[in-house]
Amino acid sequence: MSFRCSVTVNRLFAVVAFAASTLFASSNSLVHAQGTAPAAEGGTVVTDATEPVVVVTLGSVNKLMQDINYLTGVVGQPQYGGIFQMMAGTFTQGVDLNQPIGIIVPLVNGTPEPIALLPTADVRTVLKRLEAQTGPADELDDGTLVIAVGANTVYIRQVGTWAAIARNRDLLSLAPTDPASLFEGMGNDYDVAIRLRMQLVPTETRNMLVAQLRQGFEQAISKQDQADAEGTKAMAESSIKQIEQLIQDTDELKIGWNIDQAGKQLMFEGSFTAVAGSELAAMYGGQQAIPSQFASVIRDDAAAYYHTAMSIGPQAVEQVSASLENATGAIRAALNQSDDLSDAQRADVEALVQRIIDLASRSVKEGKADVGALLLANQNDFQFVFGSFVADGNEAAQIVKDLAAKIQNEPKAPKFSFDLSTYKGVTMHLIEADVPQDEDELQKMFGPKLRVHVGTGAKSVFVAVGKDSESLMKKLIDSGDSDQGGVRPVGQFRVKLLPILQYAQSIETNEVIAAMIDTLSRASDGGDVMVVQKSIVNGQESRMMISEGVLQAIGSAVRQVQQQKMQNNGNF
Repeated sequence: MSFRCSVTVNRLFAVVAFAASTLFASSNSLVHAQGTAPAAEGGTVVTDATEPVVVVTLGSVNKLMQDINYLTGVVGQPQYGGIFQMMAGTFTQGVDLNQPIGIIVPLVNGTPEPIALLPTADVRTVLKRLEAQTGPADELDDGTLVIAVGANTVYIRQVGTWAAIARNRDLLSLAPTDPASLFEGMGNDYDVAIRLRMQLVPTETRNMLVAQLRQGFEQAISKQDQADAEGTKAMAESSIKQIEQLIQDTDELKIGWNIDQAGKQLMFEGSFTAVAGSELAAMYGGQQAIPSQFASVIRDDAAAYYHTAMSIGPQAVEQVSASLENATGAIRAALNQSDDLSDAQRADVEALVQRIIDLASRSVKEGKADVGALLLANQNDFQFVFGSFVADGNEAAQIVKDLAAKIQNEPKAPKFSFDLSTYKGVTMHLIEADVPQDEDELQKMFGPKLRVHVGTGAKSVFVAVGKDSESLMKKLIDSGDSDQGGVRPVGQFRVKLLPILQYAQSIETNEVIAAMIDTLSRASDGGDVMVVQKSIVNGQESRMMISEGVLQAIGSAVRQVQQQKMQNNGNF
């Protein structure tokens, strides 16, 4: 949940998507180069094949039907579940309805070759149901069945209680008799699951992916203005190096999506591991949960909270520090291109940004991250408080003081009041700004004046906004020494939809929001969304849970919008 973790995970998924598209593009190119092989030959001969690099599973037909019926019922659209059940019943005769369906993708002669695995003890029965779409199947001398799917020829062979399906007859010999071991931790544990084993991709192919990524970056930079290109080149180079590290050092990535009826929630899970002994593994190994100054934000009555408290290893410190330094160059280039700033203003902003980045870099070099944020809300008001570890809270205060001195003569500049009091070693400051009278929503939220409370300690910064938020900030300060750590995720985030919608409705009424509130008020939960990140050996595990209440609220919002459209059309 830290900045470093979020960026890494996002880049990783982008890399996976790029790698898959590149590999399969290579596969398609090879197919076109080979031309259409005679049916008796079934394509090129397999001379070299890896274990499956990618494994994809769908839950069993029974699981999918039950889960989709549940999901469509929860969102108030059960007819779509009925349609899926009808279609599944039409085309799955002969299929084992309790076994998952899978696709494995080994690299064959250096090219990815998908092989589908269908759970059936009699694939001829399945094909009989499809004759209207494919025509009758032909049978080769070794018992392999052949059908035409559009312009493509597909080869099918019974392998034990499974049917293997591929575009090349020789690929069928790679199909396992029992794929249970390949589906371990996937299959019926999820509705959809994907596992990538990066180290099975040959080094030459991984190097090709890196080269193509680098080429793409260089082409993008070449299209920018020279000044912009110079400013972003260092940042791009840093990003390429990090992506290259992900491609070369990733061991396994697994992603799963499941409709959890028992838990009444949707669940998205992902896990990532690096090669043992690699720099990337050391980076993730350095991220462990630690005692936190801000753990009290984790509250059951919160409308939302965010918390992360973890150690940061030397490898991650070095990488984040380099990224921050590169960001400085990019920001400087952007400022130089701005026509809205004078030279003096540009120099002031650049100096301020440099101080902020220097403070962030010094904080990272302390070897830990500790951040907490809390939102409390009801029908009439809200409170928000934020706290974070910094290397030097006094420097953070001085940055704001210097900013205040620079803008004090500007029209509509906020009023800064510094060093008003001290509470348990934290110096209190206040920033006030007039809220325009014509901004009705902002007037309802903050009144005629926005008040932002700021606290700076020796190694901490606090910010609070909302009614009586200074009191909430002091409670966060009070709890700072009470946390003993223990077993806790390195990062977690939670949102409860009902109190947020109730507050939004008190600011401005809306029929769609009213419908969602009505639904959530009767639901078994308040509409929870939760994200958790945990440290595992050589990697990290992430989970997102979306409660049944959220799904019901979305369904009610859709129905309300549909009803409004019908009314508007009727009025028209």
